[in-house]
Amino acid sequence: MFKSKLFTNYIISYLIVFFVPFVIMSSIIYLNSVSNLKEEIEQSNVTKLEQVASITNERMNELEFLSTRIAHDPRLTPYMIRHPYYGLEAVSELKKYKANSSLIDELLIYYHHSNTIYSSGGSFSIQAFLNKYQFHDVKVDNFEELLHTTIPNNVLFEKQSSNGEKENYVAYFSPITLDSNSTYGSVLYLINESRLNELIDNVMGDFKGNAYIFSGDNSMLASTIKDTSIDIHDVSIEKSDYRKINQVTINQKDYSVVAVQSPISEWKFVMMMETSQFFERLSDTRLLIILLCVGVFIIGGLLAIFLARRQYNPIRSLFNSVSHNRTVNATVNELETIKQTVTSVFEDHEKLSETVYKHQSFARDQFITKILKGDFHTKEDITNYNSTLHLDIEADYYAALIISLESGRSSSKKLIEKETIYELVNSLQLADVKAFGVDLLYVNGIALIIKMNGDANLASEKRRDFVEMLRAESKKKLSVRPIISAGTIVEDITVINRSYIEALAALEYKYFYAQGSCIYFEEIEKEPTTSLGYPKDELLKIVQSIKHGDEQVAKESLVTIVDTIKYKEISPAFLRAISFDIINTVIKAISDVGITPSQEQLENIFDFQSIEALHSELDEIIVQACEEVNSNKRSHNDQLRNDLIAYLDENYHLYDLSLEKIALEFQLSASYVSRFIKEQTGFNFKQYVQNLRIEKVKHELVTTDAPIKSIVMDVGYKDVANFTRKFRSIVGMTPGKYRQYYSEEMTEEV
Repeated sequence: MFKSKLFTNYIISYLIVFFVPFVIMSSIIYLNSVSNLKEEIEQSNVTKLEQVASITNERMNELEFLSTRIAHDPRLTPYMIRHPYYGLEAVSELKKYKANSSLIDELLIYYHHSNTIYSSGGSFSIQAFLNKYQFHDVKVDNFEELLHTTIPNNVLFEKQSSNGEKENYVAYFSPITLDSNSTYGSVLYLINESRLNELIDNVMGDFKGNAYIFSGDNSMLASTIKDTSIDIHDVSIEKSDYRKINQVTINQKDYSVVAVQSPISEWKFVMMMETSQFFERLSDTRLLIILLCVGVFIIGGLLAIFLARRQYNPIRSLFNSVSHNRTVNATVNELETIKQTVTSVFEDHEKLSETVYKHQSFARDQFITKILKGDFHTKEDITNYNSTLHLDIEADYYAALIISLESGRSSSKKLIEKETIYELVNSLQLADVKAFGVDLLYVNGIALIIKMNGDANLASEKRRDFVEMLRAESKKKLSVRPIISAGTIVEDITVINRSYIEALAALEYKYFYAQGSCIYFEEIEKEPTTSLGYPKDELLKIVQSIKHGDEQVAKESLVTIVDTIKYKEISPAFLRAISFDIINTVIKAISDVGITPSQEQLENIFDFQSIEALHSELDEIIVQACEEVNSNKRSHNDQLRNDLIAYLDENYHLYDLSLEKIALEFQLSASYVSRFIKEQTGFNFKQYVQNLRIEKVKHELVTTDAPIKSIVMDVGYKDVANFTRKFRSIVGMTPGKYRQYYSEEMTEEV
């Protein structure tokens, strides 16, 4: 088995089929997983930084709240705090306020028009306060200006401690106001930088980089430095870079920078660390994914070999059966040997199928359709067609039936039901009765012409027997019983269109009957003619004639109605009422088919002066409507032809292209599509598609260097050898010789 080239090819093919999507999917999963984890890490650090900003905002809000409480505290008014006795209570109260915030080191109050500043440790002059805290580079004038601020403000001060070490303080100035917008003092909060750094460390955890807090004017308020090689001043962060990871390079090292800004204090919180440290958690995930992919790779390879062997065994078994008692070419693999054997059988079958297909009568349905439409005016014309088609349609009596398949079913089920009806009609056997069916595009059902021989008195009974048999068989084979409408019996086949129109008119009453009923035109329950003043059934025939463009039947029915009215003794008022009923019915029928009479026509009709004048006007508008309907049908045929040809031109290369697939696409029956293609192109479906494919192959052979096998398979043929024989029988040479001949001819012309 392992010496077989076919089996080796199977193994290679299965490995390729597995490995290609495996590599693609593994790459996608790997990149997606790493990307998602990277996003999670980035978002985690952004969230931590936002948490620092949120906690800081809360602390700053607490300071604002303390300022508000101080402003409304009666023990801390300018009078109380300056009083020799009550001043002690004020200092004690300041100690309490200081204890309310874990962020501040000292809390001080200053009132305008005073040179004294009060703290929880006592009162000082401004100069004494500055000397006590030993702020560097702070002048009294600048400090007093900050004490008179009208909006919250913060400044970074550097303080010299008693042991000589330097400490950074953030001085936060909050103005004191009461009920007006004017300020009369300010509260000063001293915040040690170390407290802000502790807050950052508590939230960021094992953070290995540097963290910074900047004021709204980009002054550094606090910093946690773990990497001394980083100079934050080398980094420029725009507003558009907030809340996302930014990559910068400093001293030939890649760093990741995250920044957020507080909308309350406008402080900026910045985190910066080496990118390799930032994403060090990715290394473990990468290793895990790689090990998992390697494991799947090995298992998939073994499974591919197993499946290749399993799939090869049936081919080997079939090869042994085919090659039994037959000489096998050692240079040809098993599959090619099977193909050669099957091809010979397929060619015989195809020749037989083509012979049968070419002898199918596409004119049959067209012939029946023309009879129903009344396009034949003499029996001689029908006889000539009949002798060619061998339909044996001549008989003593005829009637038209319509099988309505409107049942709210899906399009595919309707097509199946139509094909079932066709088979059923052809299989029905009844003495002296035979039916011919046709699928009409403009009627949601199937039309039948039934011929009957024998006594005239029995014709009606034979028609009814056939209908009952059709109903019974339909009930057995269809999930939904169709409604059957029947026109009256005629003796001359050239006027079968009258029976067809009557069947259509009878079908209009289907909503009054149960599913599976049969409606006979002559049995429709209607008002007596004498009570109406005119034959109502003739008016129904006019309506159906207009809808189907049958001018002849419409005009005849109009004559019958007018004659009936003229020779009856009817009062003028009743005559006018009848006339308007007829006019309204005709106008409605014309409107239903999408035709709108002109204003002048309507005025002439409604302003008739006599029955003859009304007859003339109605006759004219009916003729016009029928011509318009027929024109629309022709336009519809042209559109359908264009759509079908366009569909075939675009899809001729599909292997599974078939009449059934086209029928489902256009919501028609397969037989109708077959007939329509033959009528419009002169070729049957198979011939037309074959011509398209042959022409495409010829074009590709001359204009490209693609392999012949590839060209043939691209146009929809799976069997290259069979196509080569077909091409040679049509073109007169093989595809290879065709390419060689016409390529040389084009070269000589150049």
